[in-house]
Amino acid sequence: MIMQQENESIVNKKVVLLGDSSVGKTSLIRRYVQDVFDDAYIMTIGSKVSRKEMKILKEGEETKVNLMIWDVLGREGYSSLHSRTFAGVHGAILVSDITRHETLGTLERYWTPLLFKVVDYIPLVFVCNKTDLTDKAAYDPKEMYDIASKYTAGFSDELPPDYATNYQTSAKTGKNVNKAFESLSHMMLSKKIPMDPIKELYESLIAMGVYRQSDKTTLIGALDAILVDFCEGFDDDRLAMSLIRQETVRAGIDVRQPSKDGLLKVVEYFAEVEAEYLDETKVNENRKRRMLWAKDTKE
Repeated sequence: MIMQQENESIVNKKVVLLGDSSVGKTSLIRRYVQDVFDDAYIMTIGSKVSRKEMKILKEGEETKVNLMIWDVLGREGYSSLHSRTFAGVHGAILVSDITRHETLGTLERYWTPLLFKVVDYIPLVFVCNKTDLTDKAAYDPKEMYDIASKYTAGFSDELPPDYATNYQTSAKTGKNVNKAFESLSHMMLSKKIPMDPIKELYESLIAMGVYRQSDKTTLIGALDAILVDFCEGFDDDRLAMSLIRQETVRAGIDVRQPSKDGLLKVVEYFAEVEAEYLDETKVNENRKRRMLWAKDTKE
């Protein structure tokens, strides 16, 4: 058992990594948390949560920071699922791939606007990843710097001299990976951030509004709605996300291009899960609602 030292301050912070599929979010987290690299591509379904403890020295006081790091599905269109994940977040790392210019554009076009639709006034760190492949670079890192400067000015003065709000990283070599997470942690400890006990509740209501307004007639829109509807039955989002990964893999769904058959299967599999803890009437009610969304989609 680890005993807390006298006068040692401990804070818990929820962090999300955002960006398109295959920009290296999962690899960055693995490098930071486990100090390993695997270049095999793994599609994140739902969100995966990792934990890392670190110590930050700020204004002469050492603070232990428990980071809960959420690796978010990197596919546009799942706005309801993404919004739900954003509720209660304290900071974000926005990731682009130096070899694909379009991954930089979506940070401004999709990820940052959706994030700030749910949350308000949180620190951000921008990274262009895979800089071990500079010979294949599709854009100048200065483009990322220009984007970062629009969103990070309010917190940049919270950083020690050798830290920044944007980095060129490599999950493969480990370049600047720790720095990116440490910079975000410094900013999340800022006294500029107001303490708001109902912050997460308010953001959850905003996320629910995004869910209600979402287009459920497309295959991705319907799957997005089905996933969020399933999550509503759990107090622990991490458990919900674990079950989502399990059952969508079992259904053989490709979240980038889901099929109607895949949607119908996942509805049935979710019903099997819910039969373990819900009464039959509620299970059938949930199944019927989700089946309608799946069947009404346009291929």
